Amino acid sequence: MAEQAQRITVPQAREILEHDPTAIYLDVRTEEEFADGHPERAINIPIGHSNPATRMLEANPDFARVARAVLPPDAPILVGCRTGPRAEMAAQVLASEGFAGLSVVYGGYAGMTGPAGNRVAIGWIDSGYPIAHDPAPGASYQELKKKAGV
Repeated sequence: MAEQAQRITVPQAREILEHDPTAIYLDVRTEEEFADGHPERAINIPIGHSNPATRMLEANPDFARVARAVLPPDAPILVGCRTGPRAEMAAQVLASEGFAGLSVVYGGYAGMTGPAGNRVAIGWIDSGYPIAHDPAPGASYQELKKKAGV
């Protein structure tokens, strides 16, 4: 049975990244969202792609294949998206692929607001933590796909 990913806050994710050089922040947002800004040290494997015709998110058929090829199976993987739901989906896929040590970053990049407009979870962008706009070498989805032979 696949291991369930734990849910962590943005400050907890930052703490892990600061103290564990093997930890990976996996940003599962679209390539466009990633290019607009992402946590420093993040790598990008989108769980879905935007379809301009339907304005809907469509599943990335290569997500699991690229993840298996480029992510160390024993590294702590912090899965983040814009707010949390896509990260939850991605963590389920990764767990089914045998990855352990998965954490979902609750609040993700943008933070989460409740129905009454109250802040439910702080996001990376509001935290004051380092943000990058250009991917580190080897961190863009195009480079990771190439490495995976996709």
